[in-house]
Amino acid sequence: MSKKIFAHRGIPTLAPENTMKAFQAVVDNGLNWIETDLSITKDEDVFIIHDDKLDRTTDQTGSIETVDNEVVAEADAGSWYSDKFTGEKIPTLDQLIEFLNQNKLNANIELKGVVGDDANYLADKLVLKFSKALRKLDDDIELIISSFNPIMLEKMFKLNPELKYAVLFDHQAIGEDWNLIMQACHAKIIHPDDRELTQERIKLMKQYHYQINVWTVDDKKRAQQLLDWGVDGIFTNKADQMKDLIE
Repeated sequence: MSKKIFAHRGIPTLAPENTMKAFQAVVDNGLNWIETDLSITKDEDVFIIHDDKLDRTTDQTGSIETVDNEVVAEADAGSWYSDKFTGEKIPTLDQLIEFLNQNKLNANIELKGVVGDDANYLADKLVLKFSKALRKLDDDIELIISSFNPIMLEKMFKLNPELKYAVLFDHQAIGEDWNLIMQACHAKIIHPDDRELTQERIKLMKQYHYQINVWTVDDKKRAQQLLDWGVDGIFTNKADQMKDLIE
């Protein structure tokens, strides 16, 4: 199995994260995997954004699940990063699927845990809309569905048991029960935090025959070390600088 470099939210050192420009940078650099995030609005439209709130990466404010799609669609997702990206938009799920198909790009798509009063209802809508959108994805494109939230993975698995699933673990959360969580989530892929990750722990994960993709590694020497230790992939904000590690 070939090693993977996942372009984390596109290449955010070259363009604003989770925008079409950041994804285009991945294609322009000859990489074939992106990592990105799905969230849902109050009126049940699915967009590509990492944070629960719009504040950090747009000119709008508020939690995404409390606003209508017009607010998200009109948000400027580029000017915070640099003037030359002013007017860059938050992509929709449909735009992402079309882009993956056009560019033969593989994707790790993270399901964000939904918060707020209607969290469970909106979470169901998110996975349903995602599941329907995936019908338009070309068969030859590889896909990994990941989440920190086991409930989101379970919801998605019920609709799409054939897909590949991965559990994200923060370095503080990977306790003795990590393998139970993996099995409960029907996951064959584990995404551990780079912090405090040791060769011994990687060996243990490999004993259970899990694929291992580590987040988020921006130091090239550390990335090489992890690959030497047997991990299968690296999530990085500097994918353009890491691609030669797997060539």
